Amino acid sequence: MVQEEVTTQPWWRRGSTWIRVVRDVGSLAIAVALLIWGLPRVAGVGWTEIVAPMKQLHPGLLILLAVLQLSALAVFTFTITGALPGISHRRALTVNLCGSLVANTLPFGGALAIGATYAICRSWGFSRGAIGISIVLGGVFATAGKVLVPMIGLAALLIEGGTVSSGLRNTALIGVLTLVAILAVFVIVLVSPGAARRVGGWIESSAEAVLRLFRRPRKLGWDVAVAHLRDQTRSVVSTGWLSMTLGTLGYFTIYFVMFWICLASCGLVIGIGSMLAAFALGRLLTSIPVTPGGLGLVEAGSVALLVALGADPAQAASGVLLFSIFTHVIEIPFGITAWLVWLWGRRGRSNPPADGDVVTDQPAGTSLPAIDQQTPGELATEQ
Repeated sequence: MVQEEVTTQPWWRRGSTWIRVVRDVGSLAIAVALLIWGLPRVAGVGWTEIVAPMKQLHPGLLILLAVLQLSALAVFTFTITGALPGISHRRALTVNLCGSLVANTLPFGGALAIGATYAICRSWGFSRGAIGISIVLGGVFATAGKVLVPMIGLAALLIEGGTVSSGLRNTALIGVLTLVAILAVFVIVLVSPGAARRVGGWIESSAEAVLRLFRRPRKLGWDVAVAHLRDQTRSVVSTGWLSMTLGTLGYFTIYFVMFWICLASCGLVIGIGSMLAAFALGRLLTSIPVTPGGLGLVEAGSVALLVALGADPAQAASGVLLFSIFTHVIEIPFGITAWLVWLWGRRGRSNPPADGDVVTDQPAGTSLPAIDQQTPGELATEQ
């Protein structure tokens, strides 16, 4: 047998490496430009006016905001424990902090956060199938929250008699309708076995078309895999829906309280409807993966809406910036600490446990739901 010689090019000669570098640098550049140049331009004031209200903040207020931020992440662990049976709240908090750090600090961090979540949970012995289902369910419930908040904000704004420019209204409407469509597909797949196979077939056809473009054609068999995972997902939802619902609602509620405190502490007094509308728009903009965690887009969009609703430009920009500092920057030390705790716990373990040897914090004798331990790709190879 003649073995092919594998040549490994240095990283600086790989086109894919430079594509990622250009993409990541461009993403960070957009975020910086939107914050440094775009925010004052949207607000119509200079940085001196934006920073002025923040200089008078009491240290106790900053501590309160940090506690609320950590509390929001802790509350979301109920969503994780509901989506991944067998994981403790302590470990769920570690996963949440690590994932939030990656998602909010790295360009296109959402996909990288999924990879981090997978690696961490695999090191604790959770099966690939269980982790995949938990990631999907966590994303679905977070998306549901991002749909619910704009609806509440719009209703409150209409009750107040507020008006919004057609541009901002259409942008928010498109965002909400897109997320609603995603949720609708998920619900239909859960309810109908036939729909699950059709959606799986559509995803499979799209993926195979992409592979053909890159001259790597192969049969994936995801239509059967999606239908199989549907049954497993229904099992998890039937037992964990209440925990996931309460965790998601609590997370968004605490974040809105933080948003309210940040605006009020910077001197901005505005109606609850206007505040909800600005908060909702910011949550929608976090779904756009152009910058890390929507950084820059969130601030510019929220300030633009507040100013359009009659808020003081300097106070609005200052309050929104303060909120972003505590939902982005403050997560960095929390996330780094969580990564160090996880790495410390991995000492002496070079490989993750095999599927089925699930390491959990459950009492001895506690049984976990039977969740298939195969990924869609593995299932496809058996067809």
